[in-house]
Amino acid sequence: MLKIVTILVITISFTWSAVLPTQSIVQIFSSTSAPNYQYPWQSGKIEDYTGSGVIIVDNMVITSAHVVSNAKFIQVSKENNSKKYSAKLKFISHQADLALLEVQDKSFFDSIQALKFTNEIKQGDAITVLGYPMGGKTLSTTKGVISRIEPSKYSWSNETMLAIQVDAAINPGNSGGAAINSKGEVVGIAMQSLIKASNISYIIPSIIVNTFLLDIKDGKVDGYDNSRTSVQFLNNNTLKKYYGIQNDIGIVVTHLDKNENDLMLGDIILAIDDKPISNDGMIKTPYGYTNYSFAFHSKPVGDKMNIKLIRDKKTINLVYNLKQKHQIVYTEKNALPRYVIYGGFIFSPLTNNYLAAIDLTSSNFELFFFDNCRTKHIKEAVMMQYEVLPHDINIGYTAHGDLVKSVNGTLVVDFAHFVKLIDAVDNPYTTIEFIDEDYKKIIFDTQKVKESFKDIKEIYGLSSDRRL
Repeated sequence: MLKIVTILVITISFTWSAVLPTQSIVQIFSSTSAPNYQYPWQSGKIEDYTGSGVIIVDNMVITSAHVVSNAKFIQVSKENNSKKYSAKLKFISHQADLALLEVQDKSFFDSIQALKFTNEIKQGDAITVLGYPMGGKTLSTTKGVISRIEPSKYSWSNETMLAIQVDAAINPGNSGGAAINSKGEVVGIAMQSLIKASNISYIIPSIIVNTFLLDIKDGKVDGYDNSRTSVQFLNNNTLKKYYGIQNDIGIVVTHLDKNENDLMLGDIILAIDDKPISNDGMIKTPYGYTNYSFAFHSKPVGDKMNIKLIRDKKTINLVYNLKQKHQIVYTEKNALPRYVIYGGFIFSPLTNNYLAAIDLTSSNFELFFFDNCRTKHIKEAVMMQYEVLPHDINIGYTAHGDLVKSVNGTLVVDFAHFVKLIDAVDNPYTTIEFIDEDYKKIIFDTQKVKESFKDIKEIYGLSSDRRL
C-alpha cells in the first residue's frame, strides 16, 4: 500500500497525513449502447468507457451516472489487482449524476474499508482527488483546495444544484472517484471540469450524495425537487413597501408549476425549515450564504419541509411537499425508446431525445403546450415522427412531426393510452387527429392497417411493431 508522509516542522510539532485509501477506489469498465430515438427499434453501437468509483457502506460502489448510463455490461477492478468483477446497476440519479453499483462476487470487498462521507468542509480546505483518469492504468492522485461552494449547473442533467469547485485536476476517467480530506473522509464525488479554463473542476458535495442515499432507502429513486414554481426577489424598496415588508427577509411567489398544490401566487416566503430567506433569495448554510434552493436539495422528493410565509397578510406555517416539475417535453436517460408502428408511421412519446436526434429543440413545443386549452387533457404528448416506412397503406400521407390529439374522437392522454386506443378499434375506419392541425386527419381502413404490419415487418426487417 502506498504511504505518503508529510512532516511539517514548527518548533517541535509534527503533522502526519492520513494514509490514502487507495484500495477503496475502484476502476469501472462500462460497455454502453446509446438508444436510437429516430429509428427506435435499432440499437446503437457498443462503446467502451472507463471511470472511477468509491466503495461505501453495505458493499456498494458509488460512481457518476454518466459513467454507467446505458451500460449493457459493467466490470470493476481494484488497485494492484488485474481481476475484473462483474457489477450491475442498482440505482441511478441522472439529476445528481450519481449511480450505485452492486458487485455480484462479495469477495471483491474482502479486507476493503468502506469510505465515509462528511459534510464538514469549508472554502480553502485541502483535498485529494483519487481516481483512474486517462494517461495511465494505475490510481492517480491530484491535490488542490476548495475554491467555492455554491450552486452550479451539472453538465449531465443540466440542472443547478450545490457543487464544490476545486483547483485539483479532474480529467476523463476521474469521474466517480473520491475527493477526500486529510482524515481520509469523502467530501465529494468527482464530476466535471470547466472547458477552456485552467484548474477549474467540480465535485458533487456529500450533502447531495447523502440525499441520494436517503432517497433510495425505499427501493426507488424519487429525485430532487426541481419545481418550476418561481419567485421575485424583494430588493426594491418600493416593491417591499407595496408588500408591507419592513425588513430584509422575504421573497414573493410569482409563478406556479402545474404540479404546485402547496404554494399560492403572492405568498411571501420568509423561512424554510427555520432558515430565514433574505430579500435576494439567500439563506445561511454551513457553507456560507447561498441560494435558497439549497434547502430543497437536502431531502428527496416526497419528503416534507416547513415553510413560514405571509398569505393574505397573515403569517402562517405551511408543510411543503418536495416535488418534481411538470414536463410535457422531457429527457429520457438509461431507458430504451418506446414506440409503436401503425400504418407505417412511427408514433412515440415527445421527448428531447427524439428532438435532438433530428436537430430540433423543445422550446417551440413547450410554448405550444403552455396554457393551451387544447392540451390541458394531456399528461404525455404523443408525436407522429417525421420518419415514415413507405407502404401502400400510407400512400398520399406525409408526416411532419404532428402531435396526436385523438383516435376516433377519444382524446389521447398519454402514449400508453394511444396504444390502447388503436389496439381496441373495432370500427371500419381508424381516424387519427392532431392537436397542432385544425382539421388534418389520417384515416385508415382498420382491417387493412392491422394486416399491413406483416408486409412492413418483412420489407424493413423488423421484429416487432412496438416497445412499450
